[in-house]
Amino acid sequence: MNPAIEAQFNPRTTVPDVDIYTVRGDKLSEQARQRYPFEANVRYGDGPLATLDYFPASRPGRPLVVFLHGGYWRARDKDNYTFVVEGLISADCSVVVMNYDLCPAVKLSEIVQQVKDGFEWIANQSGRWDFDPKQIFAFGHSAGAHLIAAILAQTGESYQLPKGIIKKAYLISGVYDVAPVLEMSINAEIRLLPEEVEAMSPLNFSFDPETDYEVYAGGGEPRDWIAESSRFAEHLSKNGCKVYHATLDNLNHYSLMFELETPEGLLAHRIRQDVLTV
Repeated sequence: MNPAIEAQFNPRTTVPDVDIYTVRGDKLSEQARQRYPFEANVRYGDGPLATLDYFPASRPGRPLVVFLHGGYWRARDKDNYTFVVEGLISADCSVVVMNYDLCPAVKLSEIVQQVKDGFEWIANQSGRWDFDPKQIFAFGHSAGAHLIAAILAQTGESYQLPKGIIKKAYLISGVYDVAPVLEMSINAEIRLLPEEVEAMSPLNFSFDPETDYEVYAGGGEPRDWIAESSRFAEHLSKNGCKVYHATLDNLNHYSLMFELETPEGLLAHRIRQDVLTV
């Protein structure tokens, strides 16, 4: 383990009292599951955690917003983040909160493939769930942001998502170059190998300019983690993508997510603006 890299890229080392955020998220998520009708634990694939929760819009033909949680590909669960529905559902969009299998039970490349297959499966449910398949928005936090970027990267591999499925991606405090993982304690569970770094790092690939992006980091995050989002936003822009990039003052890696707790939260507001114009 490299302590300098750990300090910059392991959020738990820089945010005191992380449990405050997890307890709050779990409480709000339980409340959201009680408040809104939804289809729970819908299976989209074969993996043990290949399930999602679907929250329908009040009208047919509305956009769909899909959320992927963080946890460095080895922790957390969709049920910890149901609260993101609170900030979005009143914009009359459908919302999917998606799970995926975790390391060390599977490799990172397998998770990327699973998420790609999951988005294709979701897009094919437009008839069943009556959402607009041309208006699918995706947002992810931390490892979830990486997974969205990884399936949108033009790798030419089986885990590259076909063009046109995701209209816009909102990437919150993501990981876009996985090389630091090799020198971190968490790699005991992730099991990333040096020869896998290039393929699993979205910063190494081109991106289709037909998909738009918003890239965020918290101003209270470590210097190098903030720089990661800046580098990726610049990379997307050089690829001809329409990109909005912001570092949000006074927010850390965990408090960022509560900007989706209500419609007035900054991140919820940004996504709602796009959904409401459809």
